Formats: sequence, C-alpha cells, structure tokens
Amino acid sequence: MIITIIALLMVALVTYALISQNIERKRQQKIRLLSALKLRAKDFKYMINGFPDDFLPKELNILVHRCLTDVTEQLAKLEPKEKVYIDELALHRQQLENAQRKPANTKRTTLDNPQQVKEVKSLLQGLNTFIAQQQKKGNLSPAQFKQYESQIKHLVIQMSVDAYIVNAKQAQGSDKGRLAIHYYTLAKKLLAKESGETSYIKQIQQLNAVIDKLESELKEQEPEYEIDQRAEAAKQEAEAQWDEFEEQESDDPWKKKKIYD
Repeated sequence: MIITIIALLMVALVTYALISQNIERKRQQKIRLLSALKLRAKDFKYMINGFPDDFLPKELNILVHRCLTDVTEQLAKLEPKEKVYIDELALHRQQLENAQRKPANTKRTTLDNPQQVKEVKSLLQGLNTFIAQQQKKGNLSPAQFKQYESQIKHLVIQMSVDAYIVNAKQAQGSDKGRLAIHYYTLAKKLLAKESGETSYIKQIQQLNAVIDKLESELKEQEPEYEIDQRAEAAKQEAEAQWDEFEEQESDDPWKKKKIYD
C-alpha cells in the first residue's frame, strides 16, 4: 500500500513538473512573440510617419497599413486586457480603409532635403527587406513581390535623380554652369542605365533640354571654351593614333629582324 502511494506521488510530481515546464515554455514563447510583434508594430508606425504624404504608391501604402493592422490585431488577442491595443486597432483599421479608398497617386512627391532623403532611403531598405522575408515565407506571391520590389526600386532611382537635380540647381544658383551640367548629366545617365521595365524617356528628354540650354548659354559666356575643347579632343585623337602607330611598329617582325641583324 505504501509503495503504491509513493508511486502515485512520484507520478503526480513528474506530471506536475511536466505541466509546469509546459506552462513556462508557453509563457516564454508568448513573451518572445509579444516582443517581436511590438518591435514590428513600432517599425511600421515609424514607416507610416516617416514617409512623406503621397510618397508611396497606393499598393505599397496599403501593404504597410495592412501589416500594421494585422500586427496590432495579434497584440490585442494576446493581451486582451490592454485597452491601448483595442484603441490602436480601431485607428489602424480606419487608416487602412482610408488608404484603400484613396485614389492612386498621380503626382510624384519629390524630396529636396538631404537628411530626409537619407531617412527615407533607410525606410525603403527596411520595407524591401520585409517584403523579401514575406515572399520567402509564402505570404506574398512571386507576382506581388515583383510588383512591390519594382516600385521600391523606382522610388530609390527617383530619389537619386532628385538629389542630382537639387545639386545642379544649387550649382546654377552659384553661377557654376559646368558643375550644373555635370549633375544633370549624372541624373540622365542613371535614368538611361535603369530604363527597362520602367520607361524614363520623358525625364531624359527634359534633362537633355535643360543641358542643351545650359550648354548654349555657356557657349555665349565662354566663347573660347568650345575652341579649347575641340583642340583638346584633336590632341587626344592625335596622341591615340601615334600610340597605335608605335604599337604596330614594335610588333613589326621585319623591324625586329633588322635590329637583330
């Protein structure tokens, strides 16, 4: 009888230990999940507040608001006694509905503040990393991922072009026409390099017109510049031809034979 009681106590203790371990494991899992969800909610709030109004295309804007709404909903389920999550969920759902009803952006938002450009680029990088993770997890189809990735790439290119144009205008304001042309040319080369799925022909044509106008103005202001440029080009061509001639001479087998003779 005593042995039976001891055996039952041992079983009860083992069972209690297993249950306690299971409860503690679930508690730790909940803590980790809460921590991850709170961090993700913070990141999405930072994105929503960090991106300028009408900067993101409609699809990306909806994606960010939907993700924040989903995360807040999970937090509200995990901690139903926390009223703050209930209030935030109602707010984010309303913001998501507004984003869905809002017409697609027709006018591009340009950034002319270097610090803002830096911050927004960092946000876009974070968003691009997030969609890549979602695609790997199967939460985004390949078509959705390609669309979002293409939109982010387009935004980054346009921001770089905007930065070049800001520098060009600053150079113009300081009467540094050649430097302005340099920056406009960099912007044009970037657009030409990235032209593919997205066409930048119209912007390239606009930049060409600006560059041509500046070149014409500078020709009038610096009549000797074009002459010097032509002279330098002719000099470089002559030097290239002479180098080619010397290379051919050095490879002439008859000349080598004559030297050895």
